[in-house]
Amino acid sequence: MNNMPIDNVEIIVALILFVFVVLYMIWRGRRKKRVLEESENFKEKLLSELKGLYPVPRYIDKDEFDRFRASIPIIKEAAEKYRKFIPGSGKKSFDSALDEYFKHCRETTWEDCVAFKIIPGERKPEDEGPKEIFRQRVNALLSFTKK
Repeated sequence: MNNMPIDNVEIIVALILFVFVVLYMIWRGRRKKRVLEESENFKEKLLSELKGLYPVPRYIDKDEFDRFRASIPIIKEAAEKYRKFIPGSGKKSFDSALDEYFKHCRETTWEDCVAFKIIPGERKPEDEGPKEIFRQRVNALLSFTKK
C-alpha cells in the first residue's frame, strides 16, 4: 500500500502539467483580448482628439489649429495607458513615434502652415509641409494599433 502514491506519480505530474497548460492558455487569451481592447481604446482616443485635424483636411481653420497643441496632454495620457500593452521590442519605437509627434506639435506654428500654403513656388519638391509631416506622425502612432 505504501507504493500506491509512487505508482501514480506520473499521472499526478501529467495532471499538474495539464492544469498549468490550460491556465496559461486562458491567461494568454485574456491578455490578448485586453491588448486588443486597449489598442482600440487608444486608437479611438487619438482619432477623437484629432477630429477635424486627421485625416488631414485640405484647409485648416485657425480654431482647429489651436486644438493641435491642446491635444498633447490628452494624447500623452492615452499613450501612457496603452504603452504597457505594447511588446517590449516595440516600446522603443512607440516612444520614438510619440516623441516625434509631440515635437512636431510643439514646433509647428500657424504661420508655418500658412506660409507653406501661400508660397508653393518657394519650396522644393522634396520638402514636406507641416500637414504632411503631421499625417506621417499620426500614421506612425496608429500603426501600433493594427496588430
